[in-house]
Amino acid sequence: MISSATFPVHALGACFNKIRKSALALTLVLVCSSGLCFGQDEIRSDAEVRSLLTEAAKLTGQVEVLRDRMVVSVRLGLANWKSGDSTSAKINFDKALECVDSFRPQEQFADFYRQSIAEARMEVGDGEGADRTLERIKDDSQRSEAFRTVGLLQARRGDFEGAIRKAPAIENAENRGEFLQLISEMQLEASNRHKSQEEDESLYADPCPDIAAADGLTTPDEKAVCLAYWGGQLAAEGQIGAALEILRRAHKESRLIVDSKLRAYTLEQVAQGQAQAGSMNEAIRSLAEAKPIALAVYWKMKLKYGQTRIVQNLVELSVELGDIDGAVSTLAQVGDGDKMNGMQSVASALVRNGHMKGAQAWATSQKSPRDRALAFIGIANALLSTQSAAIGY
Repeated sequence: MISSATFPVHALGACFNKIRKSALALTLVLVCSSGLCFGQDEIRSDAEVRSLLTEAAKLTGQVEVLRDRMVVSVRLGLANWKSGDSTSAKINFDKALECVDSFRPQEQFADFYRQSIAEARMEVGDGEGADRTLERIKDDSQRSEAFRTVGLLQARRGDFEGAIRKAPAIENAENRGEFLQLISEMQLEASNRHKSQEEDESLYADPCPDIAAADGLTTPDEKAVCLAYWGGQLAAEGQIGAALEILRRAHKESRLIVDSKLRAYTLEQVAQGQAQAGSMNEAIRSLAEAKPIALAVYWKMKLKYGQTRIVQNLVELSVELGDIDGAVSTLAQVGDGDKMNGMQSVASALVRNGHMKGAQAWATSQKSPRDRALAFIGIANALLSTQSAAIGY
């Protein structure tokens, strides 16, 4: 989560949630503007998804590096599950485990990867497969952590009894007690969810209810995010002149933001709003300003925390602005694991923005089986997301 010394976490979250909702609305407009989200087009998409995932499965077997093959297998499993093909998904997850089992004996992260596969299985609802995967974890410390993490995921899915059964596998008594306490709190929250939501709304007032509120905000951190949101809203409503004026104010305020991550994020949102308002030159300049900041934050956070989405957001926005070369250039400057994420992001973003043929051509042009498979999975995921959005999921 992006933090600020002066902006309350819940307040910043409220602004972020607003921006994400408006971005989702824009995506639906771009995807469904032709009115072909149902009927014959839906049937065609189903066939395309199956063809794409079948091709990705063939390519997965050609990936030489075991760790990469494991990653692609998990991504393929998630996509197959999303498509409704749980049988193929389970096979994909099992093949990912086979890759881990084939690692060299000195591989230090084998059990960590097994935990990741178990988490992926539980997240999609493959509880039985997740439990079988957990049993293959050998290191006692990693095993305890895995049972704890997967148990919490299981509880979030509403299976509290199944989660509680994992408690004995958590060796440390203090950690086990904390785990059971969390499960108890989640049960209480689930049974009292409506009341909790009403309390949240009363406790966390929206700090940015309208454009006028931005003038009352005292720090650039607060003001820039608020202005970026409302600039995007005005653009979505077709008030182009007012939108661009507000977005220019947000851009100006962003230069005073101390937190680099928040500054990069705000510039990305400004660029998105400017593009939506039709001012592509301004959008490209804002994104170009965000890029070096985002990359610097990426490497800093990666070294400290191991992962961050900031560059993936940058890549997706570059594609939305039609700057495919810029997206590819960004991918060339990140770690290999994040490049794999980026391959899916570029392909998905192309489809979301109405460039299905371009996405397929770009995917096919990738030289390595790994990158080609990930790009095909990205296209399939975008098609599946379009279908889900169209029917209201």
